[in-house]
Amino acid sequence: MAYDQNYLSYYEDLSDRTIKLGYQRMGWMLGMLDRIPDSILEIGYGTGSFIEAAQITGVADCCGCDIADYPLPDGVMFLKWEQSLARSWDVVAMFDVLEHVPDLGFLSQLQTQYLALAVPYCRWRELGDDWFRDWRMRLPDEHLHHFDDQSLPKMMERYGYECVNLNTFEDGIRLRPGETGPNILSGLFRRIS
Repeated sequence: MAYDQNYLSYYEDLSDRTIKLGYQRMGWMLGMLDRIPDSILEIGYGTGSFIEAAQITGVADCCGCDIADYPLPDGVMFLKWEQSLARSWDVVAMFDVLEHVPDLGFLSQLQTQYLALAVPYCRWRELGDDWFRDWRMRLPDEHLHHFDDQSLPKMMERYGYECVNLNTFEDGIRLRPGETGPNILSGLFRRIS
């Protein structure tokens, strides 16, 4: 997969939805933390709506890391991968990113108190092979990992995080007409080791 400007243009075409998601994600995270974090890094920030919402909320140190230096809101710094891993963060956010990353070992290298995630909700255990074969979020060579409400917390625990909250709040915006959820699994995890 080439995660380039052409890939991002799909999300730019959904700008109203993307902006709503960014602000909804920020509100959810603030509700779970019960405070405004001092620093947030968003890995895979795409169009930048979440990191913009963080900045508007009053997060003092907002940074974005992506495969290319896409435009970010004024005052939000772009960091390269190595720079992101070298710093400590209150929160690292990765929405619609984890399923794309071949080697998840970097999770143990992140220096963060909290990790906020959104991934496609794989319902294979519940609905079986036919469902999985036709699942619109099953994208070979793009979605390399599939998670459900059992596997995501177990995998995160392996990398040193405990689950604070799992939910499907994004389905309110992201479900397509006629589609039933759950479809997107969101999680907030706290660093334990």
